Amino acid sequence: MPLAIATIEAPLVDAGLREQGVEPLVIEWTPPARGDLADVALLTRAYADDGVEAGNREALARLDSARPHLVGAGIAADLVPGMDDRIILHAGPPCDWDHLGPAMRGQIARAAMLEGWAPDQGEAATLIAHGAISLAPTDAHGVAATMCGVLSPSMAVWAVRDEETGAEAWSPISDGAGDGLPQGARTRDLIARQRMLADRVAPGAAAALDATGPIDLTDITRRASQAGDAPVCHPRIAAMMILHALLPGLATRALDAVPAVAAITSGDGRMALPVMAAAARAALESASGAPRSSLVIGMSGNGTDVAITLAGMPGAWFSAPAPIAEDGDFGEGTSSPDAAPWTGDQGVISCADMAIDARLCIDAGEAPGIAMGIASRADGTWIGEGIARVPLTAVRDALDALVPAPAMGPGAP
Repeated sequence: MPLAIATIEAPLVDAGLREQGVEPLVIEWTPPARGDLADVALLTRAYADDGVEAGNREALARLDSARPHLVGAGIAADLVPGMDDRIILHAGPPCDWDHLGPAMRGQIARAAMLEGWAPDQGEAATLIAHGAISLAPTDAHGVAATMCGVLSPSMAVWAVRDEETGAEAWSPISDGAGDGLPQGARTRDLIARQRMLADRVAPGAAAALDATGPIDLTDITRRASQAGDAPVCHPRIAAMMILHALLPGLATRALDAVPAVAAITSGDGRMALPVMAAAARAALESASGAPRSSLVIGMSGNGTDVAITLAGMPGAWFSAPAPIAEDGDFGEGTSSPDAAPWTGDQGVISCADMAIDARLCIDAGEAPGIAMGIASRADGTWIGEGIARVPLTAVRDALDALVPAPAMGPGAP
């Protein structure tokens, strides 16, 4: 029987064996956590904790059984809990006004103008800085705002509900890049557009859904994906499927809203993006609270920081400096220097789709690449798409909080 020797990527050993006429069986192997001893110790605690494994099984079972449906549309103040005061929600983890990315600050200031709380951006910034207008992260209110997304009380929202658990989520109605609130001469026109979304699109879609019933977003996501859709960047097929599902109800209950709904659906193909983000938010909410689970159920950036939250620690954010997307495919006239760091809640789509385990990120030595739209550093509008990764420091901090090292006793070295 011929001699067979397996090696683990050891070039010197391999060469020595070949000199002796033995061809080694070279096995590709990377040490856990790429050999970082502190991370290996963290993984040892995490994998040895039976509660984490049980929590992940529960969280995955809840996520697998989630069936988010588009159930309505309306005004944020009427549908989203806690939106009945002078409050503006922003994507990303909570932070102070001065710490938000500049594009996000501009969006928030223009939302204050939309609400009539300030005549211009300067006065809006002053009111926000002095606490006369409060800020809160979208996640705390069950909202998923894609890109440089903000939500103020009079804005239009989609309403999504998980039919299995009753978990609810909302997202601003948008057709993509054209529905932001950029600075400059277009601000007045885009504020008028927000009014159109609130006055025509939302009531029309709500009437249509009342007539035809909820739309199964899990089914739409599956069929759109099979047809080659890109759910995080250009979900054009999903947008057409949503429009197709709405049309019978629009025709019978809200015929005058058809042009407005068709316009946002047939634009640049991103109308379905916030709907899919709300669906992911509702599905992930069903997994929230699974005891000791290391499943990532939140992933969001505010233009300065990007943060995650785990199913086993709902409400606790773990942050790191927001990266700029890599391998960017930019629109005409824009390039990497124009890009804002990670901005928006669209990471939840990947969380729901990929079922990201913080332990596996540490084991691999990096978080998975997340396909995402790239926002303009200047005004938050869509300028391209690329891949971004949550810095491993945020994942490490989250897992360390979930499975802390034992406290050292008195006199311990």
